[in-house]
Amino acid sequence: MEVSARPATHVCFPNDLHSEPAMTLPRPRLRGLVVKLALFYALLSLPTLMLVEAVILTHEFQRLMQGLAEGNLERAASEGAAELARHRPWQASDADGGAATRIWLDAWALRLQQPRGGLTPDESYLLLELSDRPITASVLAPDGRELVRTPALGDPRTTPPSADELARVAVAREAIVLRDDGSAYRTRRALAPLRDADGRLRALLSVELRLPSPWRHLLSESSFESPTVFGFLVVFGLASSIFLAAWVTRRLNRIAHAARGWSRGDFSDRIDDHSQDELGALSTLLDRMALDLKGLLRTRAQLATLAERQRLARDLHDTVKQKAFALNLQLATARRLLGDAPGAERLEQAQRVTQQIQQELSQILDELRASDADLPFSERLRTRVVEWSHLSGIATDAALEDVPPQATQIEESLLRIVDEALSNVLRHSGASRAEVGLRQQAERIHLVIADNGRGAPQQPAAGMGLRNLRERALLLPGGQFELDERPDGGLRVAVSFLVVETSSR
Repeated sequence: MEVSARPATHVCFPNDLHSEPAMTLPRPRLRGLVVKLALFYALLSLPTLMLVEAVILTHEFQRLMQGLAEGNLERAASEGAAELARHRPWQASDADGGAATRIWLDAWALRLQQPRGGLTPDESYLLLELSDRPITASVLAPDGRELVRTPALGDPRTTPPSADELARVAVAREAIVLRDDGSAYRTRRALAPLRDADGRLRALLSVELRLPSPWRHLLSESSFESPTVFGFLVVFGLASSIFLAAWVTRRLNRIAHAARGWSRGDFSDRIDDHSQDELGALSTLLDRMALDLKGLLRTRAQLATLAERQRLARDLHDTVKQKAFALNLQLATARRLLGDAPGAERLEQAQRVTQQIQQELSQILDELRASDADLPFSERLRTRVVEWSHLSGIATDAALEDVPPQATQIEESLLRIVDEALSNVLRHSGASRAEVGLRQQAERIHLVIADNGRGAPQQPAAGMGLRNLRERALLLPGGQFELDERPDGGLRVAVSFLVVETSSR
């Protein structure tokens, strides 16, 4: 026969919450958390924004370069040369010194830089994003001399076309690509012939696209997004501070306040945070822990009081009571020896006083000895299980946790349920082992009685045992009753009910 006498054996319930060593919670410094987290978010967002902008610009820049490699700039130069020759036939001796042509060049360069319908339909917005003056256009004489240029000022002149390039464009019908001048910028230059109605070469239209790389633009040149980024950081920091103060540090302060009360032994304070996030789940667990600690401390105090009373009872029984009994025997012997001698009546009076001392001492010992009702419920249940195991000869595993004290009628009903269930195990199951488990999970207490016997009876309605079990369980607060067969054989009776906390009994 095997009976477990440990306070709680966690073999029946794998989801038990194991106890942890007591910890001294340091007083948290929560005021700096808002500033630290807001600063962290702001510092993290700045490189993140730069990285996102760089990735987007790089991707669009590669698409722009791909469009230029496919001849977008050359086609634009050819179309521009045709338009200039058609609407304003080039004359080297314009009376206005080329002012009208310069205006046309300015308008044409602006059209190429338009976000929609520009040089590259989807990526033309990058031209003004990466440079203030990305496109330079000019009109050259057939020998390469510059006649009109736009913008007139501000950009360095590029390397003039070589003799070979002038010879190539003189016989070409479309624009040609000029060699790169080795600049650190991404450049692409095209040269288109300007011919009159007879097909004679009158001038050359030169166009150059000059852009920095996206990384060079972000690291070395000022961008118009800088005020936007700074404003975003300010708004983000303020919003983060308000959010953390309202939704994080306020809730942490409530947890800290409750923890300080618990450290002083006051478990009346509750966090009561019913949010569905991680802090809400943590608060719920801490509230449950406070209830468990309150019940545990109460149980420990009861056990300590009962242990001290038992010690006093043993000491009085083994010393004072025995000596009083011996004194009574000595007085009785002396009374017989003296007979009717003078003073013998005094010994009789002393003997009566000694007997009264013995009776009063016995009453005191009876009061000091703990009754079954004074023990915590888990200890009372353990005693029942151990006695039943000795009487029945069936090995029993008891996994009984300390639970909050309940009303007397509730605890008595639970003891009757256990007695009836174990009686059914002995009479009907033919089991060689039984298990009794008691635990608290969330706001409910669970009581389980299981065996490895034959399982459910063939005619469960024939007797009153199971019906009594069900009725007693359903009369408990929020009571539930389950009866099912175990996968490995045997029967399992499970009763659960809502915790009803009581101040004292």
